[in-house]
Amino acid sequence: MYTRTIADLHPHPRNAAIYGDSADADLIESVRSKGILNPLLIAHDGTIISGHRRLIAAQRVGLADVPVVIYGSDDDLDILEALIESNRQREKTNYQVGREAAASLEIEHERARRRQAVRSLLPQNSAEVNGDARKIVADKLGMSHPKVTQAAAVVEVIDKLTEAGDTRHADQLRTVLNDKSVHAAYKKAKDDGHIAVADAETSKDAPAMQDAYTLFEWDAMTAAAQQALISGALLHPPRGKMNFQKTDNIEWAFWSWNPITGCYHDCIYCYARDIANRYYPQKFDAAILPHRLTIPRYQQPPTHAKEQIGYKNIFTCSMADLFGKWVPQPWIDAVLDTVRKSPQWNFLFLTKFPIRLSEQTWPDNAWVGCTVDRQARVASAERAFRKVKAGLKWLSCEPLLEPLTFTSLEMFDWIVIGGQTKSTQAPAFDPPWEWIESLVNQARAAGCKVYFKTNLHARPKEYPFSERGTHDDSVHPLSPGRSR
Repeated sequence: MYTRTIADLHPHPRNAAIYGDSADADLIESVRSKGILNPLLIAHDGTIISGHRRLIAAQRVGLADVPVVIYGSDDDLDILEALIESNRQREKTNYQVGREAAASLEIEHERARRRQAVRSLLPQNSAEVNGDARKIVADKLGMSHPKVTQAAAVVEVIDKLTEAGDTRHADQLRTVLNDKSVHAAYKKAKDDGHIAVADAETSKDAPAMQDAYTLFEWDAMTAAAQQALISGALLHPPRGKMNFQKTDNIEWAFWSWNPITGCYHDCIYCYARDIANRYYPQKFDAAILPHRLTIPRYQQPPTHAKEQIGYKNIFTCSMADLFGKWVPQPWIDAVLDTVRKSPQWNFLFLTKFPIRLSEQTWPDNAWVGCTVDRQARVASAERAFRKVKAGLKWLSCEPLLEPLTFTSLEMFDWIVIGGQTKSTQAPAFDPPWEWIESLVNQARAAGCKVYFKTNLHARPKEYPFSERGTHDDSVHPLSPGRSR
């Protein structure tokens, strides 16, 4: 047993959502008079596994350190499972049971994915090989298979209602869950139409999900089929992983995730269209790739993400404009569902249609941005971002195609500035330093952080007793005159 200073400890990120712990007066008084009698179980990095209420009590009475036992594994799945196991004997509401079931299913789905590499080493009739996550979870939690599925589904509906601002119906469903039963709450959720298609989607008779559905194919579906497609994708583990950025071209986000692809803005400098036309069967038509929807939920940031935030950042839908006028709202909702369930990541969004950003309810781990490449986009960006409610709001001026003047940048936290990378339809372009300097000065005046992209090469090259340097001789390849 060791001791750790309280300042070095932090709650498990899932504990509050599952258990919502607080310390009662009796526990606080016990800690005040007797100290911490049972050590806290913690991970090596100080994450609390067992002892959240004891820590709260210790903080309340002003203790500087507490006794701890270090858990033997650093694996996030083992730690989350240990958190649930450490609460096995406590009295729980059905809501907390549902939270446990949902978290346990996530654990087993991820373990099933990891086991693919060692399938041959396991007995072929084992639950581990057969991938029956419900059976594994039911056995661990002492529940029936249907109760596991139904409990997890009900708390997911409660989350969606809460996120949509419908707290009244969310509270009603939570009351039924706690005061009656899991089955009663599940039936109410189905009767109210919240999980009407989940059973059909998870049945053995459900059709195989294709890799991508274009907007044309989506529009041809019935509303029930559309809902079944999204529901099925969000209920199951994904195929594939996120892309890791191996160069420094997008070093503010080393990961990219593209469950939605395609765009109809038709910008001539678009690198994404060149890539899509070369590698995607659907080319650059708008499409949803359902098997990618839950990928971030099953990946963790590398350990060095704590020192370099770019390793924790995901450029979301880098091969699309997720908020283009043509994108169905259910596609956006499905992406944001995963964002909310992946608090270990930051998700960076960009659009050229910023007004739609103000229509969304944003999770805390969303960095919400818009692209402004020309002065004509300034007014709509300012107007929209005065209404956007997000924890971090940013502006991408890449490519910077002409001088930009804002009435104010106070609604933004971060400004990214870049040049134009060569595409099949446009040459590379470095904006003159004066444009960059003006934008930086505006950002500084508003208190914004500034980030220069690696494709931004312009810099002052002035000498005494001479005319301005070569940086002032740039002429934008798409504009008629010289830049001044």
